[in-house]
Amino acid sequence: HFGVRLWFRVRDFRFSVVEELVVLSNFMARISDKIKSIDGSRETLKLAVKVTDLWFVGTPNKSEQTKMVIVDSEGDQIHAVCKADQLKSWKADLKENSTYVMHNFKVVKNDSQFRVCEHEYKLVFIGVTVVREVDLHELPFKEFRFVEIGNVVARNFVAGLLVDIIGVVDQVLFQHVS
Repeated sequence: HFGVRLWFRVRDFRFSVVEELVVLSNFMARISDKIKSIDGSRETLKLAVKVTDLWFVGTPNKSEQTKMVIVDSEGDQIHAVCKADQLKSWKADLKENSTYVMHNFKVVKNDSQFRVCEHEYKLVFIGVTVVREVDLHELPFKEFRFVEIGNVVARNFVAGLLVDIIGVVDQVLFQHVS
């Protein structure tokens, strides 16, 4: 802060210019990174994103973790994971279709058997990850990746990459294999 505070009266509203400038400069200090620029070379990322998909895996309050797909202003997606050790900090705050500015992740290869995004990397929440909900109306909604059922039957798709299909479950069979 500066040693001097400047006060202005605008239509009977009094505010400190210095305080407003400090808040504005902290928010705008760094332009957000783009998801497509994530290449594993750094982890001090600042992302302005929308959570388009959010789900919980594991036993609640024990080994539970959350997984999500986040999208930036250019429509690029990446998979993010909040493991059990960090989940208590963020579970109540993370919501589908909400927008956030997120900082600082561990960036790891997206090489799981089943991938939810094509991006080469995924993000893992760590102790210094910061998540702040903000209104970012310009961020796109979820974009579905539909695959025709004929392509699924013919196995004409990228193996291991989850896709969206529209269909009806006709029958569920349980088979015991020993």
